[in-house]
Amino acid sequence: MAVPASKMEAAGVPAAYRAWRESRWEEIAGANGKAKVVANGKIIGRDDHTLPGVPGVWSTDEAGALTVTAVEADGVRIDGRTVDGTAEVPAGARLEFPGGRAGFAGGGDGAYGMVVMDPAAVERSGLRGVDAYPYEPAWVFEGRYRQAPPDRRIEVDRLTSPRSTEAILAPVDLVVTIDGTEYVLAVLEDFPGQRLVIFTDETNGTGTPAIGRWLVLPPLPPGSTLSVDFNQATLSHHHLNPSVFVCPLSPPGNHLPMRVEAGERALVHDTPGHHQRKDA
Repeated sequence: MAVPASKMEAAGVPAAYRAWRESRWEEIAGANGKAKVVANGKIIGRDDHTLPGVPGVWSTDEAGALTVTAVEADGVRIDGRTVDGTAEVPAGARLEFPGGRAGFAGGGDGAYGMVVMDPAAVERSGLRGVDAYPYEPAWVFEGRYRQAPPDRRIEVDRLTSPRSTEAILAPVDLVVTIDGTEYVLAVLEDFPGQRLVIFTDETNGTGTPAIGRWLVLPPLPPGSTLSVDFNQATLSHHHLNPSVFVCPLSPPGNHLPMRVEAGERALVHDTPGHHQRKDA
């Protein structure tokens, strides 16, 4: 579970790491926490789109604006007004659905992404923290970005059901030396501006999930040096809601042949019998 700040202070844990743990929990369970996401999807073009468990049919009009078609009984509301027919969804509008769920849509010119959140999802799931290895300064290294071939894409598995593959942009490699050995890890850019190293190691399936973990890194130019802190290795969003977050898996070659006993290990729930499988 998340280590109390007072306990981390007594153990000599850096203040920056304590702040990161707090921000990480906010990312998971805060007002807009990812553990509250119950549906997401893309609406592209004028074809009709539906989202599992979300009422309404979503599309775009001739001008490329986002629209929703619903009947009054569906309970779809845009900025407090109930939709009965087809309505445009203005940029920044607040969407409301039955059960207290709220939605947000962003994009433009005929391509939109939508997220639906349930403010009670965390409480209902019993999620109360993230189990992590104790902070260990020996797992902090200096790394550097090495330029990859132009427009390089790497074919990786994605956690859809059934599994699928996708060629994801991989603009740079992360080069890091651990115990005198240099490792080169492909860096994915699944979303513009996001730099993500998905790696596996010898703890997978026992101490940590079999699907590996993430290092979220800054979007610096090739040749840049950066801190590589495995204490900030995180679980993928997939563990928060497997049906919603169909995350990519580790690219070929992103395996570290050692036990990386640093970073997050598992979600912690209050619900009796509810625990995260290490083989997931």
